[in-house]
Amino acid sequence: MNSPQIVLSFNEIMFFFTRAAVGAGLPYGLAEDFARSSIWIAAGGLDPAAISANALKSLDEAQSTISASQTENGAETVLKSSGEKQLSVLYAGPSVCDWISARSADSNKNQYFSVKNVDHPFLLAAAIGALNSGSWEICWQDSGGALCTVLTSQDGNWKTSWDPTDISQMSAAADVTIKAVESSLFKAEKWKGKTSYSEKNRKLVLETGVQVYEAWPIIHSFFSRCLVPSTEESRKSGAGAGLVDTD
Repeated sequence: MNSPQIVLSFNEIMFFFTRAAVGAGLPYGLAEDFARSSIWIAAGGLDPAAISANALKSLDEAQSTISASQTENGAETVLKSSGEKQLSVLYAGPSVCDWISARSADSNKNQYFSVKNVDHPFLLAAAIGALNSGSWEICWQDSGGALCTVLTSQDGNWKTSWDPTDISQMSAAADVTIKAVESSLFKAEKWKGKTSYSEKNRKLVLETGVQVYEAWPIIHSFFSRCLVPSTEESRKSGAGAGLVDTD
């Protein structure tokens, strides 16, 4: 792999990625949720820009929408786009997390959540992982029909059902199902030998920083939309450095 374009701390990811999402048209609260999901990805030792940049592009280019409707059909809660466009995961992720938070007080353990035609399924798993509330199984089929599953746990560990691969390429829209599972599933036979990401890795990333590669310019371009161009008048009124350096 080439040298990283930039190395960021978790706080810097929160700062840049939140504003990048606002630049792409997301409300500030949802933008913060997006940044927290990006930190979760980074804590796993992955490049958050490579995995999340296309979700910003999909929203910005109007391929996806944050306009959605949510219904309950028995034990199933269904979230889908209000129109014909794909549903943006930037809206779907926080919606699922709200459902999980509300569900924790519900005695019906058979409830599950379905998101229809969401543009970047893996980022749903990132949103749920960042919430850090219980153990969850997130499932969808990729463009080739193969079943993809992410298993998250409250202790910060998570697993993927596929062999090591470039997650940033797994961006085809899909229907996703989210259901609660027992933490013991992590040790089940079907999960033995699967790719595992440990909470211990977070400590290493905190020491070394998050390496961000080729997708960084995409994040930064959206971030730059939130910057206010400086003018002579703005500098006189106190924005930025003063006209005379007196330090």
